[in-house]
Amino acid sequence: GCPDQDGDGFADNKDECPTIAGKINGCPDSDGDSIADKDDQCPEAAGTQSTRGCPDRDGDGVADQFDDCPDQAGIAANRGCPIQDTD
Repeated sequence: GCPDQDGDGFADNKDECPTIAGKINGCPDSDGDSIADKDDQCPEAAGTQSTRGCPDRDGDGVADQFDDCPDQAGIAANRGCPIQDTD
């Protein structure tokens, strides 16, 4: 067999993190959001793929840290806030 220096079941030649054990292509996922810590902008807080691993409470695709309205769905162009009617 091939060497597996971190013992995570991924051979070193296929392991994206050969010296740190993990389950996402051989890399750890500290917050359990299925995004490897190395690719996760918020590795200690579960997030989504669309927000690069950061939380998004309102599900609008704008990470809470950049969302001016984190509890009300909006659009990215409006910093995560809804467009207000001007009528």
